[in-house]
Order: sequence, then structure tokens, then C-alpha cells
Amino acid sequence: MKSAIWIMIILLLASTLLVACSDNEGETPSPTSAITPAPTASIEPTEEPQIGIPHLPVPQHPFLAPNGKSSMHNDAYMTDTYEISGPLNINPETIYQSYAEGPNTCATISFDSQNRILATAAAMLGYTIVMIDPDTLDIMASYPLPPRDHRDPLFPYGDTSGATYFVLDSQDHLLFTDAENAIQIVKYSDEKGEFEQLQRYDLSEYVVPMESPASDHVQMTIPDWGNEYLWFSTRYGIVGTVDRDTSEVKTIELKGEELENSFAVGEDGVYMISDYAMYRFSADESGVPVIDWRTEYDRGTRIKPSNFNQGSGTTPQLFGEMVAIGDNAEPQMHVLFLKRSDGSEVCRIAVFDEGTSTTENALPGLVREGPNGLEYSVIVDNNYGILRDNIMLPDGSWKNHEGGLCRIDLIPDGNGGYTCEQVWRNSVESSNVLPKLSLVDGLLYVYTYEKVPDNEYDYDWFLTAVDFETGDVSFNIYTGRGMKYANFGQPMSLGPDGEAYLGTMLGLICVRDGIQ
Repeated sequence: MKSAIWIMIILLLASTLLVACSDNEGETPSPTSAITPAPTASIEPTEEPQIGIPHLPVPQHPFLAPNGKSSMHNDAYMTDTYEISGPLNINPETIYQSYAEGPNTCATISFDSQNRILATAAAMLGYTIVMIDPDTLDIMASYPLPPRDHRDPLFPYGDTSGATYFVLDSQDHLLFTDAENAIQIVKYSDEKGEFEQLQRYDLSEYVVPMESPASDHVQMTIPDWGNEYLWFSTRYGIVGTVDRDTSEVKTIELKGEELENSFAVGEDGVYMISDYAMYRFSADESGVPVIDWRTEYDRGTRIKPSNFNQGSGTTPQLFGEMVAIGDNAEPQMHVLFLKRSDGSEVCRIAVFDEGTSTTENALPGLVREGPNGLEYSVIVDNNYGILRDNIMLPDGSWKNHEGGLCRIDLIPDGNGGYTCEQVWRNSVESSNVLPKLSLVDGLLYVYTYEKVPDNEYDYDWFLTAVDFETGDVSFNIYTGRGMKYANFGQPMSLGPDGEAYLGTMLGLICVRDGIQ
């Protein structure tokens, strides 16, 4: 009953806010017009961004779409990096499109072999797979998914299942899990002009039994490097495989642990992080998941404001010989670098200030050749104080947000060991959007905000480019004002032609350079 009341409150507040936003339309540029960039007040932009970052290429999963197009985190290694440029603040413009009445957004965004957008369109009670025209943002086709259960204690903002995560394979097939705990494989048919389901695997009997209305949720699925198995995880600790030839399902349970984040796949195994430990899995001869290694981390003493549970908020980031994660330690969170071979800890470093540090985002990063061996870099986004449940309330989710980004490097010392150090830290207020790093233009793209003075609801929103080498702001592109442009965690994606796409609370925006 409380959940149903909460839904009505959210929808009522959304309607109120839409009226408030419409009252300010005279102050806000049209979403289809050219937008004049407005720098944030806290950090002055530098004159020119750095061009290019030395790096080793990210290995291409042989059965997924090309890197940069296949998933929320761009590739099977979950690096959140691109070999293409993003917007460069050249006569920029913002396009906005909404797809439903009330709150609606686009979660995962991918691009098929024709560069059309494939996305999860999320409304309050259900998700829809959509194909979107990348130029106009109009929906070209849709595929509705089973509705979510509003009685679930995790509903609406604590549940990341139901196709929030999906991957696109090398044949333009979408692989995702739905709210009925099934894996679906779907493809858009150009001949029929619609999506069609190719396969469905019912996993409802393999989740953790729970007392209704609470329930376990299949989170996501990815094929292994050889495409022999579809791996999947559930919120409350099931790790499983589906044999792609026989459809046979094999599972193990991490009893008492939660698997809330997405997971990574490498040539050497499947990497998952629970709210207690980091794991690497492989499959035995019969397909049963096997724990290759397990490394516990400091899970802290509480669920910090912005986190989904008491544990790491990071998706494992694979690069070179390492996997990087964040913990949930007190008084400061740490970035940890672990060896992919055995899970042993190579280095850890505390980030941000005591009592106000956490992240619910992955760690965009890269590996490069250095004088003493492979060197590693990751970016950490401090999300401490962002409260999702306050999105529709006065001052929104960001009233008590600490903010800040930092870059951490892991450097070999020449004697067989490593040191990790903070290269830079800034005070950029990223709104909890998953940052993305262009390895071509040397820029980290984040979504930032400024409170509108004397207005308890509205914020101004910006696509902000941060120089990877220095941490300085290179430029800001103003996108708009109010809830239409607000975002509290939907990932950003860079398009094949240099656009930035981003789900907002009331739709989807595209930021792109204009005519020179």
C-alpha cells in the first residue's frame, strides 16, 4: 500500500514540477535551438583541451558489438572509454525528446551496425526496448517488456533489474533480463519493421526464494569470451550460466551477499563484485560456475547516501593485468587495484574527504606502456550525499551532494611493486551520471548542475568536459533548466558522430556540435 501511495506522490510531484518548468520556459532556450555555453561558477575553463591520451587498446569481445557500442559501460572490460571524440563545444546544440507522460528516461544506450540507437526506455512501472533515430530522437520501433512489481520493497529507485542493463552482440541482438526473471534475446527486423524475440530462457526457478512482496531479481547477462555460456547474476547472490547449445542452467549461490552492479567479462573469466567481495569466476566442464578467487574488501558500516546497498558501487574495471574497484570503507572510501591472475591486492588509496566519500559509478580508466611496465589510471566520481528518493522534492537529489572528481594512477616502481597516487582532484559537481572518457580528445565528459537562485526546484544543467591530464574544466555546454534536463544516474553515451546522449528524468537529450 505504501508503494502505491509513493507512486501517486511521485506522479503528482512530477506533474507539479512540469507546470513549474513550463512557467520558466521564457527563461530557457528552446531544446531544439542552438545553446550558448555557460561555464560553471566554481571552476574557470582552460583555454584548450589536451588532444589524445597514450593508451593500449581495449580487447574486443569476439561476440559483442564493437567497443563503444555494446553496453552501458561500452565494452566487455567495462572501461567507459571511447576511441572517438565527443562534442567539442563548436556551436553546440541540445535536442530533447520525451517518450511518456510523467517520469521517463533512457537507461542503457547502444548503437547497432547502422548506428541507430537501441535503448531501454524506462517509465515508472515498466521498461520498453526502443530503436531511436539518432538525429531526431524519434522512436522508430518499440518492444514492451513485462511490468515491474510496484509492491517490491526495492521499487522504484532501488531496483536495477528489468533490462536496466543489456548488451548488444555482434549480430545486433539485444541480450537482457526482464522483470519476469527471464533472459530475452531480441533483434530488430528491417524486413518486418519491428522487434522480434529470438530466444527466451526462464530463470524464475533459479532465483533466491523470498517472502512476497520481496523478490530476487535477475540483474543482467553477458556471454563469455567464447560464447559458450550466457552468464547471469541475481540481486541476492545467485551466479549462473546458461549453455547456449542445450539451454541447461547451472548456478551457485553467494549466500547472504548482494550482486547489485553490472559485471565484466575477460578472456580469463567473469568478474563480479558483491557487497562483501570481488570475484573471478569460470565454468567447469559441465558449466557450473567456479570461484577462481575471492577477495574481500572493506564494506564499511552503513549504506552511504547515494549507494544502493552497503558495499561497493563500482562495476569491475578490467585493464592490462589489473581489475580496479572502489570499496565502502570509513572514514574514506578507497580505490583498490587487484591482480586479475589471483585477486591479490596490489595497491589501495583513500580518496576524497573523511566522512563524505563514496561512488555509485564505475571507474573510467585506461592502461598504457610506461618506462617500468604497464601504468594504470582511473577516474573516481564522488557521489556522496546524492539522494535518489528526493528527486521530486524541493532542492532535488543534490542539496547535500559533496561532489568532486579525482584521478588515481597505479605506477610500477621498477622493483616488482607498485605505488598508487592521486594525480589531481577537482570540485566538479557531477550529478551522478556515469562519466565517459574520450581517448581521442583527452576529455572526460560529465553532467553537472547549478542551483537556480531563489527557486526551490530548478537547476541549470551542463555537459562538462574535464581535461584528463590536469583535471581542469575545458568547457561547459548549457543543456537546459528544470526536470526535463535533470539526471541522477542514467549513463552518458558518446555517439559515432561525436554526439553525447543522455537520459534525463523526463526523456532523452542529445548534445552535439553545430555547423562551423
